[in-house]
Amino acid sequence: MVLVVFQHMKSKILFLLISFYGFFSVSQVEMGKWRMHISPIEAIDVASGDNVIYGILTKGLIEYDLSGGEITRRTAADYLSDVSPSAIAYDQGSSTLLIGYDNGNLDFLHNETIINLPAILQSNISGIKRINNIVCHEGRAYLATRFGIVVINLAKREVKDTYYTSNATEEIKDIAIFNDSIFALSSEGMKAGALANQFLADPAQWNIVNTIPDYSASGTYNSIVRYQNNLFIGFNHTDYSRDTVFQYSNGQFQPLISDVEVNGLSMSDNFLLVCVDGSVIVLNPDLTENQRIFQYSHGTFPEPVNALFDAGEFYIADKASGIVKAVNAFSSQRITFEGPRYNSFYRADWNGGVLAVASGGFTGTAPSFSRKGGYVRENEEWKSLSISDQAILQNTDVWDFISVAINPSNSEEIAFGTFSGIPVVITDNGSTITDTFGFSNSLLTPISTSVDWGLISDLSFDDNSNLWVANAYSDRPLKVKAENGVWYDFDLGSSVKNKRTRRIAIDNNGVKWLCMDDGGVVAFDHGESLSDISDDRHLVFSTSPTGGDLPTGSVEAIAVDFDNNIWIGTPEGMRVLYNSSGIFDASPGNYNFQKLLIEFGENVEIVLGTTHITDIEIDGANRKWIGTASSGVFLLSPDGLEVLENFTTENSPLLNNTIVDITIDDSNGEVYFVTDEGMISYRSDASQGDPSYSNVIVFPNPVHPDYFGPVTIQGIAFNSDVKITDMAGNLVYQTTSNGGTAVWNGKTLQGERVATGVYLIWTSIDDPDRKGRKVGKVVFIN
Repeated sequence: MVLVVFQHMKSKILFLLISFYGFFSVSQVEMGKWRMHISPIEAIDVASGDNVIYGILTKGLIEYDLSGGEITRRTAADYLSDVSPSAIAYDQGSSTLLIGYDNGNLDFLHNETIINLPAILQSNISGIKRINNIVCHEGRAYLATRFGIVVINLAKREVKDTYYTSNATEEIKDIAIFNDSIFALSSEGMKAGALANQFLADPAQWNIVNTIPDYSASGTYNSIVRYQNNLFIGFNHTDYSRDTVFQYSNGQFQPLISDVEVNGLSMSDNFLLVCVDGSVIVLNPDLTENQRIFQYSHGTFPEPVNALFDAGEFYIADKASGIVKAVNAFSSQRITFEGPRYNSFYRADWNGGVLAVASGGFTGTAPSFSRKGGYVRENEEWKSLSISDQAILQNTDVWDFISVAINPSNSEEIAFGTFSGIPVVITDNGSTITDTFGFSNSLLTPISTSVDWGLISDLSFDDNSNLWVANAYSDRPLKVKAENGVWYDFDLGSSVKNKRTRRIAIDNNGVKWLCMDDGGVVAFDHGESLSDISDDRHLVFSTSPTGGDLPTGSVEAIAVDFDNNIWIGTPEGMRVLYNSSGIFDASPGNYNFQKLLIEFGENVEIVLGTTHITDIEIDGANRKWIGTASSGVFLLSPDGLEVLENFTTENSPLLNNTIVDITIDDSNGEVYFVTDEGMISYRSDASQGDPSYSNVIVFPNPVHPDYFGPVTIQGIAFNSDVKITDMAGNLVYQTTSNGGTAVWNGKTLQGERVATGVYLIWTSIDDPDRKGRKVGKVVFIN
């Protein structure tokens, strides 16, 4: 590759011609950046701006440029002020998009800038503050919320007033401006207040529209729109497909459309659009039917919730297809991007370039009865393993996928554990479930004799492709499906029988570690053969002062670091077992888990104290990523004695301080956090070392004048010494890698940005038999 750089220097033009082998640029997440992984198919609302269509998804915003067809995705990781949008509206007068959220937060998007107004979110109003709908009118925005109507001054972007339509907190489901009045739909029916009335904060100033049919016993009114000098109101019946759309004219209500499932009403470009399950009904000004969009080209059953008409095409927010652009029922396409099929996440695993996610979960201790299955991402492309799409799972009692493991020897073989009648399912191609294991074709057992469901809390493949399984509430909770398909189970002693299992870890010597609720931790070594029980050994670690010294008998997290130390997390804090290789031969009291103690002057403290730990993962630099139940994420030094980072919702884009699971892409250091609100990842500065230097990547490369972020050198040996020199061999910068990743700020040792030119990257490791080597080049253009 040839690069020509033009640079003015002392009135002369310097032509820098550089040609070298291996110079390339790759697409990577920038160091220190976050990205949120959201579904493109769960849409809530749609709005039309200045040559742009905006759609909100359950976890983000999508923009579609009508001129060039460009799609832009925005999330809380990189743009929006919050996680879960609930309503949008575009104000033509100020060219501003308003974005309301589930928690009452409010954003203004204007000229590519987000301005946040957290007044509702931070108010002392009790209860849910969700923004249900937004209507813009003559310089004001009227927000229908769970407690009343909030009025926004759009010029000042501030709250002007709050209207209460009842003496008690009353949810406003939708609002419309009509004939100089505000009409509000609530559980009490429809109420009206005069726009000119300055005292609408007083519930007495609102009038109940008595002519509206009283169906309060069988449903509620949930949508309203002004169209052709009339109001149209949607009534949602408690029975499916018995909804009605009413026309309100001259004080009287007349049914317009009946026996449908109404999801939303809108007026757009002289059409009345009625969104119902199965179609978008398009009505002309005389209320005759223009057409119905009753099918999509991509084949999914239409479940539209809102729609608009712009530039000769319909744009539909669909809760099962995302944002759909349609000319009619015979010509449509999804406006989409790569993402998981659903926004449900519970467990994740990464191995061999593949990310796999289990999307089930629990309601308390009971299953959530989710059939969303799981997802697999490879090369930034997502595949769905929804239960309803898998032929082998049809007519079976399969529900929540709650655990997942990727075979390190074959990343296309992925196992999912479930809480259902078929406890283990496996795909061997990453997209189709090919094997299922229940109680008749394996040694798996149900949670009790009266409930024919199994709970597989965790799975893990060993280096020989044997699949180890944590089978909760079983007489023998640790089981394995050998690589040849034969199942084995193991007696781990009476103290762990028929208790709930948690996580599994396999240490560097092949010992299996099983975490329990009220059973501590069990270490198991099967010896030379799975089938020969004569050399099996196990050891139970408990709260006994000489038998493990755990802070509690319930252990939720476990990890094995590079030194074969065993790290555990409990509801009462974290502990570590050093020198784990000799545990089976150690005397009582010599295999206890230790507290991590640090000194502050004359005081001694336990690292993380009694913080509830939910997960522990080890990154490529042997650092510890700690997930907690309410304190976000901690990154600890390799010895665990120093807190390097503490990410929370207050100081980072982290979606929630409740961390359910963590997994790490060892190749580049991207750390994935599963939370109650979804999955988000962070590009850390550490990756797995590669002593062979088989895939060294330097990015960005070249470095342009407007880039001031870090230059990342990835794929080098573990904890290498890294030196940066110019072409003449002069030292410019030096550092030490975190695992297999080094970071350069683009400056010299004196703190100045380097000049235009080519810079060589050299590494060496602390090994007398190995010399330093040149591993890459990077070009700076100033």
